[in-house]
Amino acid sequence: MKYYYKTPFGILYISTAPYGGYNLNLEEDTINWANTPDELAQQVYECASGLEDLDNNTSILKPKDLDEWQVRL
Repeated sequence: MKYYYKTPFGILYISTAPYGGYNLNLEEDTINWANTPDELAQQVYECASGLEDLDNNTSILKPKDLDEWQVRL
């Protein structure tokens, strides 16, 4: 399962990492990693995703939690 969120910079994806845990990707680039997808969603909301353009832009509304991300099976 993939979770995704459209940003002005491209599509952010949260998906399972091949070595365990979950990756946060912008298009094809891995931005961050965490043990759970909820942790990554929280990092995006708290402007701590690792993607500076997104984190530093407080005018962009970010999903509050994983429930607000779109899901692809």
